[in-house]
Amino acid sequence: MPKIIEPSQHYLTIIENEEMMLEEIEANSLLKGCQIDCRFGTRQLSEVKFENCVFLTDDFTKMEFLDVIFAKCDLSNCNFAESVFYRAKFDTCKLIGSSFFRTQLKNVELVDCLLNYGTFSESKMNAVAFKDGQLNESTLQDVKLTQVTFQGMELNAADFSDTNLKGIDLSSCYFEQINLDPTLAKGLSIRHDQATAIVAILGINIQ
Repeated sequence: MPKIIEPSQHYLTIIENEEMMLEEIEANSLLKGCQIDCRFGTRQLSEVKFENCVFLTDDFTKMEFLDVIFAKCDLSNCNFAESVFYRAKFDTCKLIGSSFFRTQLKNVELVDCLLNYGTFSESKMNAVAFKDGQLNESTLQDVKLTQVTFQGMELNAADFSDTNLKGIDLSSCYFEQINLDPTLAKGLSIRHDQATAIVAILGINIQ
Protein backbone atom coordinates (compact mmCIF):
# COMPACT_ATOMS: atom_id res chain seq x y z
CA MET A 1 0.00 0.00 0.00
CA PRO A 2 1.59 3.31 -1.05
CA LYS A 3 2.00 6.04 1.52
CA ILE A 4 -0.30 8.70 0.12
CA ILE A 5 -0.09 12.30 1.29
CA GLU A 6 -3.64 13.47 1.99
CA PRO A 7 -4.99 16.73 0.53
CA SER A 8 -4.94 19.77 2.79
CA GLN A 9 -8.39 20.52 4.23
CA HIS A 10 -8.13 23.95 5.87
CA TYR A 11 -11.14 25.75 4.46
CA LEU A 12 -11.69 29.44 5.19
CA THR A 13 -14.81 29.83 3.05
CA ILE A 14 -17.92 27.63 2.88
CA ILE A 15 -20.29 28.19 -0.05
CA GLU A 16 -23.58 26.32 -0.26
CA ASN A 17 -26.21 25.95 -3.01
CA GLU A 18 -24.90 28.71 -5.25
CA GLU A 19 -24.07 29.02 -8.94
CA MET A 20 -20.33 29.51 -9.36
CA MET A 21 -17.94 30.05 -12.22
CA LEU A 22 -14.83 27.92 -12.10
CA GLU A 23 -12.73 31.06 -12.50
CA GLU A 24 -14.27 32.59 -9.35
CA ILE A 25 -13.36 29.77 -6.99
CA GLU A 26 -10.66 30.79 -4.55
CA ALA A 27 -8.26 28.63 -2.58
CA ASN A 28 -9.30 27.24 0.80
CA SER A 29 -12.95 26.93 -0.24
CA LEU A 30 -15.54 24.25 0.53
CA LEU A 31 -18.41 24.14 -1.95
CA LYS A 32 -21.56 22.18 -1.10
CA GLY A 33 -24.43 21.56 -3.48
CA CYS A 34 -23.24 24.21 -5.92
CA GLN A 35 -23.61 24.40 -9.69
CA ILE A 36 -20.24 24.93 -11.35
CA ASP A 37 -19.89 26.41 -14.82
CA CYS A 38 -16.96 27.81 -16.75
CA ARG A 39 -16.67 30.97 -18.82
CA PHE A 40 -13.07 31.32 -19.96
CA GLY A 41 -11.38 28.39 -18.25
CA THR A 42 -8.79 28.35 -15.49
CA ARG A 43 -5.37 26.83 -15.13
CA GLN A 44 -5.35 25.81 -11.49
CA LEU A 45 -7.53 24.87 -8.54
CA SER A 46 -5.90 24.75 -5.13
CA GLU A 47 -7.20 23.61 -1.73
CA VAL A 48 -10.84 23.24 -2.80
CA LYS A 49 -13.43 20.63 -1.90
CA PHE A 50 -16.49 20.01 -4.08
CA GLU A 51 -19.25 18.14 -2.25
CA ASN A 52 -22.47 17.10 -4.03
CA CYS A 53 -21.77 19.67 -6.74
CA VAL A 54 -23.14 19.70 -10.29
CA PHE A 55 -20.72 20.55 -13.08
CA LEU A 56 -22.17 22.27 -16.15
CA THR A 57 -18.81 22.18 -17.91
CA ASP A 58 -16.96 19.02 -18.91
CA ASP A 59 -13.65 20.52 -20.10
CA PHE A 60 -10.87 20.32 -17.52
CA THR A 61 -8.00 19.79 -19.95
CA LYS A 62 -4.49 20.92 -19.07
CA MET A 63 -5.47 22.02 -15.57
CA GLU A 64 -3.63 21.64 -12.28
CA PHE A 65 -5.49 20.25 -9.27
CA LEU A 66 -3.57 20.76 -6.02
CA ASP A 67 -5.14 19.60 -2.74
CA VAL A 68 -8.54 19.20 -4.44
CA ILE A 69 -11.28 16.81 -3.28
CA PHE A 70 -14.36 15.74 -5.25
CA ALA A 71 -16.96 14.07 -3.01
CA LYS A 72 -20.23 12.62 -4.30
CA CYS A 73 -19.97 14.49 -7.61
CA ASP A 74 -21.03 13.39 -11.10
CA LEU A 75 -18.09 13.96 -13.44
CA SER A 76 -19.14 11.48 -16.12
CA ASN A 77 -17.75 12.13 -19.61
CA CYS A 78 -15.51 14.92 -18.32
CA ASN A 79 -12.20 15.55 -20.04
CA PHE A 80 -9.18 15.81 -17.74
CA ALA A 81 -6.67 15.10 -20.50
CA GLU A 82 -3.11 16.34 -19.93
CA SER A 83 -4.00 17.63 -16.47
CA VAL A 84 -1.99 17.32 -13.27
CA PHE A 85 -3.38 16.02 -9.97
CA TYR A 86 -1.28 16.35 -6.83
CA ARG A 87 -2.68 15.42 -3.42
CA ALA A 88 -6.20 14.91 -4.75
CA LYS A 89 -9.10 12.62 -3.92
CA PHE A 90 -12.23 11.38 -5.68
CA ASP A 91 -14.67 10.00 -3.10
CA THR A 92 -17.88 8.25 -4.21
CA CYS A 93 -17.93 9.99 -7.60
CA LYS A 94 -19.31 9.06 -11.01
CA LEU A 95 -16.60 9.28 -13.66
CA ILE A 96 -18.15 7.04 -16.30
CA GLY A 97 -16.54 7.62 -19.69
CA SER A 98 -14.22 10.31 -18.37
CA SER A 99 -10.80 10.87 -19.92
CA PHE A 100 -7.56 11.08 -17.97
CA PHE A 101 -5.46 10.75 -21.13
CA ARG A 102 -1.84 11.75 -20.54
CA THR A 103 -2.56 13.00 -17.03
CA GLN A 104 -0.08 13.04 -14.19
CA LEU A 105 -1.41 11.77 -10.86
CA LYS A 106 0.64 11.82 -7.66
CA ASN A 107 -0.73 11.15 -4.17
CA VAL A 108 -4.24 10.53 -5.49
CA GLU A 109 -7.04 8.35 -4.10
CA LEU A 110 -10.09 7.17 -6.04
CA VAL A 111 -12.47 5.56 -3.54
CA ASP A 112 -15.85 3.99 -4.36
CA CYS A 113 -15.89 5.61 -7.80
CA LEU A 114 -17.54 4.49 -11.04
CA LEU A 115 -14.81 4.72 -13.69
CA ASN A 116 -16.28 2.37 -16.29
CA TYR A 117 -15.44 3.12 -19.94
CA GLY A 118 -12.86 5.69 -18.87
CA THR A 119 -9.36 6.14 -20.24
CA PHE A 120 -6.08 6.63 -18.43
CA SER A 121 -3.89 5.84 -21.43
CA GLU A 122 -0.36 7.29 -21.50
CA SER A 123 -0.78 8.64 -17.98
CA LYS A 124 1.83 8.66 -15.23
CA MET A 125 0.72 7.53 -11.77
CA ASN A 126 2.79 7.74 -8.61
CA ALA A 127 1.34 6.81 -5.20
CA VAL A 128 -2.20 6.30 -6.50
CA ALA A 129 -4.85 4.11 -4.85
CA PHE A 130 -7.95 2.72 -6.58
CA LYS A 131 -10.28 1.29 -3.94
CA ASP A 132 -13.72 -0.38 -3.95
CA GLY A 133 -14.81 1.01 -7.32
CA GLN A 134 -15.35 0.00 -10.92
CA LEU A 135 -12.99 0.21 -13.90
CA ASN A 136 -14.90 -2.15 -16.17
CA GLU A 137 -14.06 -1.78 -19.88
CA SER A 138 -11.68 1.06 -19.10
CA THR A 139 -8.48 1.72 -21.02
CA LEU A 140 -5.16 1.91 -19.19
CA GLN A 141 -2.80 1.49 -22.13
CA ASP A 142 0.86 2.48 -21.83
CA VAL A 143 0.45 3.79 -18.27
CA LYS A 144 3.48 4.30 -16.03
CA LEU A 145 2.59 2.78 -12.64
CA THR A 146 4.69 3.57 -9.57
CA GLN A 147 3.36 2.53 -6.16
CA VAL A 148 -0.16 2.08 -7.54
CA THR A 149 -2.71 -0.17 -5.82
CA PHE A 150 -5.99 -1.71 -6.96
CA GLN A 151 -8.03 -2.89 -3.97
CA GLY A 152 -11.50 -4.39 -4.33
CA MET A 153 -11.88 -3.03 -7.86
CA GLU A 154 -14.04 -4.40 -10.68
CA LEU A 155 -11.74 -4.66 -13.70
CA ASN A 156 -13.75 -6.75 -16.13
CA ALA A 157 -12.54 -6.21 -19.71
CA ALA A 158 -10.10 -3.52 -18.59
CA ASP A 159 -7.28 -2.95 -21.08
CA PHE A 160 -3.72 -2.76 -19.71
CA SER A 161 -1.99 -3.14 -23.09
CA ASP A 162 1.60 -1.83 -23.16
CA THR A 163 1.51 -1.26 -19.38
CA ASN A 164 4.18 -2.80 -17.18
CA LEU A 165 2.37 -4.60 -14.35
CA LYS A 166 5.41 -5.71 -12.36
CA GLY A 167 4.65 -5.36 -8.66
CA ILE A 168 0.91 -4.77 -9.21
CA ASP A 169 -1.48 -6.82 -7.05
CA LEU A 170 -4.92 -7.57 -8.51
CA SER A 171 -5.73 -10.43 -6.15
CA SER A 172 -8.50 -8.51 -4.38
CA CYS A 173 -10.11 -7.43 -7.66
CA TYR A 174 -12.78 -9.00 -9.87
CA PHE A 175 -12.50 -9.75 -13.58
CA GLU A 176 -13.58 -12.52 -15.92
CA GLN A 177 -11.78 -10.99 -18.87
CA ILE A 178 -8.79 -8.68 -18.94
CA ASN A 179 -6.37 -7.48 -21.61
CA LEU A 180 -2.65 -7.21 -20.90
CA ASP A 181 0.71 -7.99 -22.46
CA PRO A 182 2.08 -11.29 -21.09
CA THR A 183 5.64 -10.01 -21.53
CA LEU A 184 4.84 -7.06 -19.24
CA ALA A 185 2.92 -9.10 -16.66
CA LYS A 186 5.93 -10.71 -14.97
CA GLY A 187 5.64 -9.92 -11.26
CA LEU A 188 1.85 -9.38 -11.39
CA SER A 189 -0.02 -10.90 -8.42
CA ILE A 190 -3.42 -12.57 -8.95
CA ARG A 191 -5.59 -15.21 -7.28
CA HIS A 192 -5.70 -18.81 -8.46
CA ASP A 193 -9.22 -18.41 -9.86
CA GLN A 194 -8.18 -15.37 -11.90
CA ALA A 195 -5.58 -17.37 -13.80
CA THR A 196 -8.13 -18.55 -16.37
CA ALA A 197 -8.53 -15.01 -17.71
CA ILE A 198 -4.76 -14.64 -18.05
CA VAL A 199 -4.35 -18.04 -19.72
CA ALA A 200 -7.05 -17.08 -22.26
CA ILE A 201 -4.83 -14.23 -23.46
CA LEU A 202 -2.18 -16.80 -24.36
CA GLY A 203 -4.68 -18.79 -26.43
CA ILE A 204 -4.40 -21.79 -24.12
CA ASN A 205 -7.49 -23.92 -23.51
CA ILE A 206 -7.87 -25.52 -20.08
CA GLN A 207 -9.62 -28.91 -20.35
